[in-house]
Amino acid sequence: MKRILILFLYLILCSRLDAQFCSSAGNVVIFSNYDGGALTINVDQNIPNLKIGVCTYEDCAITITGPYAGNVTQVLYAGLQGDNDHCNLGLTGTTITAPASAATNVLLAPSSVLPDPNGNSSIICAYSCQTGNQGGCNTAQQIVSYFLNQFGGQLYLYYTQYGCWSTSPMSISAGGTCCPGSTNTNPPTASLTLESNTICAGECANVVNGTAGNVNSWSWSLPGSNTPTLTNQNPGSICYDAPGTYAITLTATNAFGSSVASASIVVGDCVIPGCMYPQATNYNPQATVDNQTCVFNCDSSCTGDLDLNGIVGVSDLLIFISVFGNTCPN
Repeated sequence: MKRILILFLYLILCSRLDAQFCSSAGNVVIFSNYDGGALTINVDQNIPNLKIGVCTYEDCAITITGPYAGNVTQVLYAGLQGDNDHCNLGLTGTTITAPASAATNVLLAPSSVLPDPNGNSSIICAYSCQTGNQGGCNTAQQIVSYFLNQFGGQLYLYYTQYGCWSTSPMSISAGGTCCPGSTNTNPPTASLTLESNTICAGECANVVNGTAGNVNSWSWSLPGSNTPTLTNQNPGSICYDAPGTYAITLTATNAFGSSVASASIVVGDCVIPGCMYPQATNYNPQATVDNQTCVFNCDSSCTGDLDLNGIVGVSDLLIFISVFGNTCPN
């Protein structure tokens, strides 16, 4: 009996020694495997703003429970979601059951943010803490980099295995299997260019986004334009109605910070004098101000029909008034 008790205590001690917690200030926990299955996560640690990432190759049914489940603010699945049902649970897709206050999302094979010749270029599965070729799955470092890039914060634990999840809940207090580093901790580098930085009032300028790095959100500040703010990646043509010099500012953000790029555009008054009557022989479609230089062809059997529409009417009188008093050349 004494030997059994000693063995029991030894096993408990070893399991605690094997468990790894990556940062006491962390708020991100990640679980990964190959076979998928039913993953019940027991949130038994009081971690504010807890974010949970899960990656599997096969379908996974994720359930968040425990006394501090209300602390969970986001649950994200990123994996292949295959339908081979290795765990014989009849799963036909990935599901997430979490408190209503937690944002949930299922992403299928999103791009990895960390290029690694030993891992897949898409986030599809992971089962090992070892380095080297992963047989088509991702390296542990790729998995951690991806979820930290999505969540921000710090890694509290990372747990990985190959086979189906245990039928017993996976408790946060049990810790993880390893603490891979994340190398993708840089904010994006915002960049923008204008195809033309000088335009006329009433015209538009095309803005090109040249930002480098992974970006979670975009924010454009375009004062003076017809679209003062935008949140899409590519704003396209930006139009201005009033003359002036205006700033264009782009803020690109990911989980690790923000970067700002700016430029300015000069919108001119661009007064172009000329004849603005289409019926005139010297009509200038680019003119913005009529300079009373219009010349009309009077070779007509109806000499009063100055606009050549076959009727002598008010429009002809307006044309005549516009040139009344002009000195004719010899």
